[in-house]
Amino acid sequence: MDWVEMILKKSCEKTLTKSEVLHSLFHMIEVNENTLNQIQTDTRDFGPELEELKQTEIRDLEFHLKYYRSLVNYINLIPENKVIRNQS
Repeated sequence: MDWVEMILKKSCEKTLTKSEVLHSLFHMIEVNENTLNQIQTDTRDFGPELEELKQTEIRDLEFHLKYYRSLVNYINLIPENKVIRNQS
């Protein structure tokens, strides 16, 4: 069963910590907010077809922002002692 322990150890070594996950989510929020801001402040007129595409992109970005923020809230509610820790 040594191979099982070795695989488990390798798996644990690859597991992200709570702070790493949160950092990644905050980065995704920032990227999506910046992209959303760029799209919303672009005043060029591309015609009705591209305006519809622009509105779809805005809705998608808003959805992703809500999703990432809800993940941040959920992860923040998890007590540190419930997070799997690397047992080196």
